[in-house]
Amino acid sequence: MAEGRDRDVYTAPPPRTPVADRITSVPNPVTFFQAVFSYVVDAPVTFVREWIESRQAKNKFYYYHQKFPRVPDLSECMEGDHLCFFEAEAQWRRDRMVDQQIVEICRERLGACKQREGPNQFQNCAKEIEQLAQVTKAYQDRYGDLGVHGNARTCLMKQKHRMIEERKAQASAS
Repeated sequence: MAEGRDRDVYTAPPPRTPVADRITSVPNPVTFFQAVFSYVVDAPVTFVREWIESRQAKNKFYYYHQKFPRVPDLSECMEGDHLCFFEAEAQWRRDRMVDQQIVEICRERLGACKQREGPNQFQNCAKEIEQLAQVTKAYQDRYGDLGVHGNARTCLMKQKHRMIEERKAQASAS
């Protein structure tokens, strides 16, 4: 194979790397400005950032595990305490989103069970069906008929009316 090699096609690399010829004795302004920028701007910023990151590495903050403290319910707020009203409304919205996600997870579990079991879904997925029925009934009791613009106040009024109806039903039954 060595005999059949054509030396004209594959030329040998140069024995030494050529040295760049400097045409002028004046320094390049680009390299000067790069060095100035590196020492004046980049080095202090990098130092401060690394110092801050080393301090934050000791106590990491995971935003997806944010825990909000429970605030008083709307019924526990004093009259005219608008901050308490706002916090109770925000708490109610968080609770509503959590309840929506619970219903969605139960639906997904039921769908996965039905997909997995096939024709035997009614006997093998009875537990998931019962769980979904309970969760949707609880969600409907609490948030049903509130509409899109439901808030903590209307939810509290709905709960109050439901409790009054239950008391009337108990009184008429006894």
